[in-house]
Formats: sequence, C-alpha cells, structure tokens
Amino acid sequence: MENSMVWLAYSVKEQIRITDMYSLFEVHYGNGYAFPGESHNFWECLYVMEGEVCASGDERVYNLPRGSIIFHRPLELHKFIVNGPRGADLLIFSFAAEGPLTSYLAKKVFQLSEAQQGIIASMLSFLHARTEGSGSRGPEDNSAQSFLEPFLTSPTYSQMLATFLQQLMLSLAETGAVSSVSSAPDAVTFRRAISYLNSNVRAQPPVPEIARYCNVSEASIKRVFDKYAGMGIHKYLLKLKIKAAAELLQSGESVSSVAAQLGFNNQSYFSRAFKRETGVVPSSLK
Repeated sequence: MENSMVWLAYSVKEQIRITDMYSLFEVHYGNGYAFPGESHNFWECLYVMEGEVCASGDERVYNLPRGSIIFHRPLELHKFIVNGPRGADLLIFSFAAEGPLTSYLAKKVFQLSEAQQGIIASMLSFLHARTEGSGSRGPEDNSAQSFLEPFLTSPTYSQMLATFLQQLMLSLAETGAVSSVSSAPDAVTFRRAISYLNSNVRAQPPVPEIARYCNVSEASIKRVFDKYAGMGIHKYLLKLKIKAAAELLQSGESVSSVAAQLGFNNQSYFSRAFKRETGVVPSSLK
C-alpha cells in the first residue's frame, strides 16, 4: 500500500552556540577580596552561589546577592569586590559564543529563579562527578577548582557542558528576571564619569575636567575609579580607546586612520598598545 503522507521539516532555529571555553571554576573569596579590573575579547560570567559581591561592567555597577549572574560581553571592563560578611562562593566561566541571543545577554544581570538555579546545580553535579580528585578547593584559602581538564580526555564532556550553559541562557531569554543597576552615590558618579569619557574618547580629558563634570573632587573621582574599575582614569580611558579602535577597525577603517582619530601620538604606539591590551595586532581585525 503506497504511503502518500507528506512530511514537513521544521528547522531548528539556533539562538546561541558556545564555541569555546576559556575558563570554568568555582572559588571562595573572603570578605573584602577585590578582583582587579580586566577586559578580554570573549564573554565572562560570574554567578554568586553564596554571599554577596559588588560587580561592575563598564559604567554599570550592581550589588549581587546569592543567585545572581552577570554577563560581561567581549572587551567589557569588569571588576568585583566581595562584601558578604562570610565571603562569597562564586562560579566563574568565560567563553566564546555565536547566535542572536548573545546581543540580548549583553549588559545584563539576572536574579535566577529556583528552576534556573537548578540548571546550574545539575551542571555542577555533572562537573564534580567528571573532575573528582582533579582539583582543590578550600573554604578559606581562596583555592579554586577548575573544570576544564576533561576537555582533553572526554569527547562528550565539552558538548554536555555547553548544553547546560545554553539551556540556562535560553531560559534567561524567556523568563529571566533582569536586575537593576546600583543607585549608590559612588555608582552614580562612576556611571556619569564613564559617560563623559565615552563622549570624549577621541580626546584626552584631564582628571580635573572629569571631576568638575561629576561635581566631585579629584580625590573622590580617583577613589571611585579605584573602587569600581580597579585602575586609574587614564588607564580606563586607554581601554575605552582600544575598544573603540576595535569597532572602527572591524568597520573597515585603516590602522593609521584609527590611530589618528583616537588621539594616539603615532601608529607605532597605537599598535603596541592595542596588542598589549587585546593580545592581537590591530591589522588582524580588518
């Protein structure tokens, strides 16, 4: 009997795909621990398993209680300070990803639901089972347990890990509770200062000018940058220039033109600074 049924194919619309992992570890930090500011050309996430931290991403500052996760997009300047009285247990991972969902996750902090925390708990159970005895972690000595070793020995491990993370990210896109930025006076001053620097990224505004714009003293503006960025104002401005340079280079601008537009003294200095901050030469982005 001839089967005349017509089968329809429904394509799977992939929203996000994790392509590489750069770090994946859990760690305990004591109260007052400050992670110095950094930026790199891949994503990074910090998930608060226990305790509380204050985290910044570019100009945004957040107070993150237990169950919070922050997404730092590539080239975003980020830093955190542990301010829970008993310290904080953190899960930190960095990765490269593709897909339209990445633009939604950028500049976001979420307070995870019980179900979303359950996804991470299931992932951690899987990670611990696969890495038992391969790392160390203590409650007070800030030692970290890394979960990357099985990438070298298990052909299924990386895809299982990516599946957990992608499930979490898809869930956040559908039902994620987005957290608000901090309204603390220092956090507001920091946002105002970064806004001014971004508006003047092609110049070299001096510290007194930035302080006046924010209606604070020079000492106060320096303290705020040390608190939320972990670096001085001019170092932060350099990183903003490098970030702007990367965007200009990717749009097709020449290396010499970008160096001139962003106020570098010469192309040679710009190229050295760009490689020092990103790990690649500027011509590689064209």
